[in-house]
Amino acid sequence: MLRDKRIAAIASAAAAFSWLGDWTPENLSRWIELELGLLLNGPEPQRYGTHHCLTIPLSPILHIVSGNTPHAALQSLLRGLIVGAVNWIKLPSGGLPELNTFVDRLPKEIRPAMATRLLPGWLEGAEAVVVFGSDAAAEEFAGKILPTQKFLAHGHKISLGLIWSRCHEQLAEGIAKDVFPFDQLGCLSPQFFYVAGDSAEFARQLSQLLPEQPRPGRAAKDLGIAAALRAFREEWRFRAATEEGVFLWESPGNLDWAVVHDPDPGLVANPLHSTIFIKPMPLDTALLLSPIRRLISTIGLHPVNRESVNLGVRSGAQRLCPIGQMQNPPLTWHHDGWPALASLVRYVDVEGLET
Repeated sequence: MLRDKRIAAIASAAAAFSWLGDWTPENLSRWIELELGLLLNGPEPQRYGTHHCLTIPLSPILHIVSGNTPHAALQSLLRGLIVGAVNWIKLPSGGLPELNTFVDRLPKEIRPAMATRLLPGWLEGAEAVVVFGSDAAAEEFAGKILPTQKFLAHGHKISLGLIWSRCHEQLAEGIAKDVFPFDQLGCLSPQFFYVAGDSAEFARQLSQLLPEQPRPGRAAKDLGIAAALRAFREEWRFRAATEEGVFLWESPGNLDWAVVHDPDPGLVANPLHSTIFIKPMPLDTALLLSPIRRLISTIGLHPVNRESVNLGVRSGAQRLCPIGQMQNPPLTWHHDGWPALASLVRYVDVEGLET
């Protein structure tokens, strides 16, 4: 399928998923131009410095996706479709209904093959392998990749927020938009917020405003998750009763959300599932975050200014954005710091071509 026709078909299929963003043909073409210029699927090699160049999609691309967020699976497939590759998708055991709906909207000639298990020949036959999931899953597949294959792993990541403000309704709404989607299980979901000033008062105000915020549809928590959340809350209730500066606010009668104020800015485990840690801003944020520097994905900022951006960069962020936009990266973002399209093509350099 010719590029322009393919891009139009992809945009049409993506239009049914507003949470993907503004995937219009014009925006897709602009994205291609930013990353690849005129090199993608062009009929002729293009001038590139002192020589010429063209790109060929790595194909087939095997996408191994997890079940915690359909967003990542769809984005991975969309990138493979845009560059013109043949795509194979290894689905999680429970499937991904959103992905099935999207694929049904595509023209048959560019639909990917999908299965809930690795089909014979897929892993060996793929020119590129993209893995979304745990670090253990990434390590498992990394050990099976051939030197001739390209391996792109999107493993475990941590996101957080940095705030220099009191808590007000608009900010609480932004925090809810960042935390609640995907039950806080996505790589872009913030696990804790550092707050300058009175962090305990900020947490108290947030706990009062949080029940008013809309929540996306969510499945009931299984028994294991529910038990872990109850144990976590019991521990922090005890700590709140015995330690100065520790406070816990929780949704009444259910496990919908919890806000924890921890006066220690050090890193602690978060059970997720809409559990929000509020901590005081450290004296040296970048130093305190250094143990997880390589794991940091997105840092939400309020406000966004030169000082907050510089601190986010020093702390290891791969993406910085306003709080409230953490789950909505732009089409052109560099996922985990990589060019999303340029990573899926092979460059062919041509020297000595007369034009």
